Amino acid sequence: MSASAQWWRVGPLKHKRYPALVHVKNYSYNKKKLLNAKVSSPALTAMVLIAPYNFNKTEAYVMKTAQRNMRYREYHTASYNFSDLAQIYIQQNRLSEAKWYLLQSTLISRRQNDFRHTYANLVCLAAVKMDMGDVSLARQDLLEARDIANAKGWIKESRDIEGKILAIKDLNSVITKYEFKYAEAAMPQEKSK
Repeated sequence: MSASAQWWRVGPLKHKRYPALVHVKNYSYNKKKLLNAKVSSPALTAMVLIAPYNFNKTEAYVMKTAQRNMRYREYHTASYNFSDLAQIYIQQNRLSEAKWYLLQSTLISRRQNDFRHTYANLVCLAAVKMDMGDVSLARQDLLEARDIANAKGWIKESRDIEGKILAIKDLNSVITKYEFKYAEAAMPQEKSK
């Protein structure tokens, strides 16, 4: 007797067993048809949850990375980290902090001779200053970005800047939006007696 003695009384199976099917591989295909086939890919839209927790977590992560890069003197990467922090603050409408980080990023990118990043920072900085109401300072940043584009021979970027300069040409030199300009404006001021 074997270990499976419990089945010794079981007779032949009552259902018919068919042989296993062998799958035939078809190696014939039209290579040209496959190479010329167009695959449609739907447009993907990312859904970003905007919650204070997400902003705080992202801010802490980027800040930690920027601190590490500054500590180990990886200034080129730190410049991009500061730009990322500025974008986070722009999304939160914390414009004075965004302006500060863009200024730091611009300073570092100039020292590293990263003209593309300096150009992008100046355009973003001009947009932040426009939102804050500093039209004359925004115009100066756009003029500086145009000078960089002209010096490097970037024709498309130079045209884009010319359009932006013409768009703000008729605006007053200073349009004040106190609610966006500084964080202290959002705080109620207490009158001392």
